[in-house]
Amino acid sequence: MSCVINGMKGMADNMNVKFGIMGLGGIAHRFAEVIKTVKGVELTAVASTDDTRSKQFASEYGVKKYFADYAALVADSEVDVVYISQTHNLHYKLIKLCIENKKGVICEKPMVLTERQALSVTNLAKERKVLLMEAMWTRFIPTFIKAKEWVLEGRIGKIKLVQASFCFIFPYDPAHRLYNPNVAGGSLYDAGVYPIEFTTGILGKNPTEVKAVGTLCESGVDDSVSISMKFEDGELASLSCGLCARTKKDGYVYGDNGFIVVYDFIGSHKAELYDKEFKLCETFEAEFDDGFIYEIEHFADLYRSGKIESEIIPHKDNIATSKIFETIINQIHG
Repeated sequence: MSCVINGMKGMADNMNVKFGIMGLGGIAHRFAEVIKTVKGVELTAVASTDDTRSKQFASEYGVKKYFADYAALVADSEVDVVYISQTHNLHYKLIKLCIENKKGVICEKPMVLTERQALSVTNLAKERKVLLMEAMWTRFIPTFIKAKEWVLEGRIGKIKLVQASFCFIFPYDPAHRLYNPNVAGGSLYDAGVYPIEFTTGILGKNPTEVKAVGTLCESGVDDSVSISMKFEDGELASLSCGLCARTKKDGYVYGDNGFIVVYDFIGSHKAELYDKEFKLCETFEAEFDDGFIYEIEHFADLYRSGKIESEIIPHKDNIATSKIFETIINQIHG
């Protein structure tokens, strides 16, 4: 259940939510491009540790304020909420900085890296009554919502197995963030979070048991991981992620009375429902330019409503995912 910030309930629906961005890499450009298409929001300020980069980014997207210091951004009274798109290792520190300055936070996945960090930031958000949400945009797209609706309606019976994989080829480069242990590189944090949160989102629960095997590259981070999970009612999940091979990204949800296919579950535009005889029963399709629009709209609505937590990706899921990360890392590093 979502919590409500004292004194903010009943804000006007047309309130203009003013965003700031911390970290101006590739994903920040995508966010800045999409936010221009969302009604009732505006990108007010951006910040990086490089003044030239901040200035260029602000100029490119018509942003009136730019900073070379993150503390300056959160101190700005015109900024309501902050999108954090820095490397994974910096999320925890920057989330705390935002919350302590009463700025709502939407942070790129994975929100944090350990269960302790997740408990710390979610408890702080509750104490300060500040909105905190992970930017797991795939949970907000129409095809995911429809697939979950089919599951909740019992259309495929009792769920037995979820299968999903996100593996792509990225040549080894120790200087790149994906292979750099100092910035929490590796396939698990960058890619594995997607099939994990697809599964927990579809099932609406978190696993009771996690087993994983993986391979480590020369720099010491994981470049391939295979994950098995078990849930309290007997559901199983078979998931994988990696940087060394390319797999199809279709997600499968199998029940004892049929199954669902979410095609290209990372940004899916199509889902299909089959019965247990493999007969197609229903097709759902959705057209959109970029799925980021749905998470931005949702987050802005939460802020206007005075909520501090999303019901679609609640804090308990972030805590559970962080614990899954720790379990897997411990297992594959021996």
